[in-house]
Amino acid sequence: MRGKLYGVGVGPGDPELITLKAKRVLEEVGCLAVPKTSSEKESLALSIVRGISGTEKELVELLFPMSFDEKLLEKSWGRAVEEVMGRLEAGKDVAFITLGDPTVYSTYMYIHRALKRQGYDTEIVPGITSFCASSAKVGISLAENRETLAVVPSAYDCENLDEILDRFDNVVLMKISRKFAELKKKLIDKGLGGKAVLVSRCGLDGEMIEFDLEAVDEKVLSYFSTMIIKKNGVE
Repeated sequence: MRGKLYGVGVGPGDPELITLKAKRVLEEVGCLAVPKTSSEKESLALSIVRGISGTEKELVELLFPMSFDEKLLEKSWGRAVEEVMGRLEAGKDVAFITLGDPTVYSTYMYIHRALKRQGYDTEIVPGITSFCASSAKVGISLAENRETLAVVPSAYDCENLDEILDRFDNVVLMKISRKFAELKKKLIDKGLGGKAVLVSRCGLDGEMIEFDLEAVDEKVLSYFSTMIIKKNGVE
């Protein structure tokens, strides 16, 4: 019998934010699929679940390059699908662990769709997103009453960011380190510099919360950094 694939969100970093269902699945499966970049010594997602998943499991490291090259990414996705498929065919249930939630800008969904199309049993176990954890950490709401909210993957070029900032009441900018200087200038020019908060490495060692964007040293800013902008103010 074929195994089942689970896409498991493990939250932003704090192991206590892993859901009870995610904990159960991680304890029960025979194999963990662990996404990591070639530059990582150990997957951050794996470090979060180390004390939960147990040690008697097969670990399959799936390398995904930090690249915007679609052909290179498709090649890595293809290799990952083959690796996971081999374990499923061997009858092992596999949990593909991913930071935050599997449905929000996650590599997992490419694997999920490919294997679901081929008839494999799949299930997504949601997790807490970095921006939900960040807003909770700061003690502010992401949206209230009739406020509108936009979530933007700022590691990529966003041609309509000006329009988004103009139209929405609240905006989340994810993974901002690569574009921080450009984003800071844009927010200041729009009068939003004092209506933003930056949260870096939420729930992890080196966590930083900063309301003064001018005080942020972009040279040491973590890849895992999120900015929340609220036109009614963040304090």
